[in-house]
Amino acid sequence: MAEETLVDAFCRFRHHYRLLFMVSLLSLIVLGAALGVIERGTGTYVITIVQLVTFAVIGAFSFGMMVVCARRAD
Repeated sequence: MAEETLVDAFCRFRHHYRLLFMVSLLSLIVLGAALGVIERGTGTYVITIVQLVTFAVIGAFSFGMMVVCARRAD
């Protein structure tokens, strides 16, 4: 019996990555639209930038996992 790799363990949740990617993309759109309204230099602006970066990283990770798991399934 072959040992399970970390990627195999992550791919067990491959259906969840699509939802995570869609939520991240929607959040990026909403935060991007709000960024034009928020005054620069305020705490709200800084938090919005941090959230944009965080959702971009989460979105990139979930998209990458969708691609990797799809290739492994073939």
